[in-house]
Amino acid sequence: MAWRSVIISKPSKISLKNHNFLYSPIDGKDIVVPIVDISVIILETHQVTITSALLSRMAEENILIFSCDKKHTPNGIFTPFHQHSRFSLMVHLQIKWSEPFKKRVWQQIIQQKIANQASVLKQLDKTKEYKELLNIQKRVKSGDLENLEAQAAKLYFNYLFNNFMRRDVSDWRNSALNYGYSIIRGVIARDLSASGLIPAIGIHHKNQLNSFNLADDLIEPFRAFVDLEVDKIQKENNIPKIHELHFNHKIKLVELLQKTVYINDEKSTLLNSSSIVINSLVGATKDNEFKSLKLPRFDNE
Repeated sequence: MAWRSVIISKPSKISLKNHNFLYSPIDGKDIVVPIVDISVIILETHQVTITSALLSRMAEENILIFSCDKKHTPNGIFTPFHQHSRFSLMVHLQIKWSEPFKKRVWQQIIQQKIANQASVLKQLDKTKEYKELLNIQKRVKSGDLENLEAQAAKLYFNYLFNNFMRRDVSDWRNSALNYGYSIIRGVIARDLSASGLIPAIGIHHKNQLNSFNLADDLIEPFRAFVDLEVDKIQKENNIPKIHELHFNHKIKLVELLQKTVYINDEKSTLLNSSSIVINSLVGATKDNEFKSLKLPRFDNE
């Protein structure tokens, strides 16, 4: 099973050699990696050449590729397009999602998101705050019409970080959060493309200019795993508020894909849990049963 994440940060060429991934840096020795071991490749530098043969092979192996902007933050993905055997059936069912079905699915997503946020606070010994978020979580109703998601998020980030504003682009924590979220969003987008579901058609998100509305729905319960890791990295390295997101910080965030999570009391890696969640949504869609949806949670509960 693919497990390795590769970050290309130096000028180089990547190609296919004897069915393996070949990394050829301009100022170093070649490195060969079995292509079947790779799940994600991040092209952090703009000075990298990639062969079409490698691109084709990576599509066959369902490997996700990220491009990055000038600030080295993921800004695009190359995701394999696998024609699902029941693509037309899934399209037909997805576009006929009823409003009650979507509202119930969104309720579950937000309930699990807030539960995971509460779990983060519990792991940080913030017991009072943990209980406060759980009380909010229990009040989330179908469709979250009261927008308890936003209320919980405001309290959560105030409790999690000191002197923090989510929209402060100069804050190291926001850079780290956005980097981690982007990686998970890309994984979900890849798995959606392979499932037969249309990523642009969301449960809750409905932006006509967004090709991945459904990915933005499903990522919500995953965000807390990134939040906890960012807090851990900052505390372990005593990182100030205004600071560059270093390469070693990014490695830690990418390695988060191998973290153990629980779905219905079964262990999985965060990477593999994406496809489990999506397959459960496929099943819920076919059966018109919102309770079939499976979502990730921490392993400490």
